[in-house]
Amino acid sequence: MILTGTILNAVVVIVGAILGHFMSMLFDKFPRLRELPTQLMKAVSVVVIVIGVSGAIESQKPIVLVISMVVGTLIGSLIDIDGAFERFGKFIERKFVRNKENTTHPMLNEGRVQKSFSKAFVTTALTCCVGALAITGALESGLSGGANQELLYTKSVLDFITAIVFSSAYGLGAAAASVVILIYQGVIELGASWLSVFLQNSITEISAVGSVIVCALGLNMIGATKVKIANMLPAVFLPILLCLFM
Repeated sequence: MILTGTILNAVVVIVGAILGHFMSMLFDKFPRLRELPTQLMKAVSVVVIVIGVSGAIESQKPIVLVISMVVGTLIGSLIDIDGAFERFGKFIERKFVRNKENTTHPMLNEGRVQKSFSKAFVTTALTCCVGALAITGALESGLSGGANQELLYTKSVLDFITAIVFSSAYGLGAAAASVVILIYQGVIELGASWLSVFLQNSITEISAVGSVIVCALGLNMIGATKVKIANMLPAVFLPILLCLFM
């Protein structure tokens, strides 16, 4: 069913944030556990690579896949999408994360509480939404009418761990990122669903291109590469045009 993966994604972020809040207490008593979320993230990253490769080999028109990746990455690099995302993230942090302190009553330091909540919310929301899986996962689900939720389920696992990490570091504000995820991915997914009738000839290739990007994301996550993933995102839309002529 459409939106199932997006709703699950939002729910697990809330659960992860709550769990991370309680885990932060354990980290103080058992410092060795601090590495656990990172190790879990690395393990899931390997799965992301496998999913990306398996999806990419489904391409029925390799020439479309190659041209889309080359031209799409060129377009993304020229307009610097990766840089735009980074600047947007810094703008949001400057806007919402403040460093005010109550020097009269340190125990009632409202600025510190505000910073904790805001940083948890902003950091988690940006990490979960500004990425290849958020877009390709929602597109894949929408274009398949909700039949293919694999990428969104994988993203849910990653975001669950992300929420644990940021909640344990900054506080329960990480849970609020679930609202942004629900709206952001939901709009993309519903939009793709409404357009799927017009994109039947290119759905397979769109999915294949998205899978290549997901594979690159997985390689970045384990530290094997430092690819600017966001600059590849225009490639996802090029098969719509190329499949009309190839």
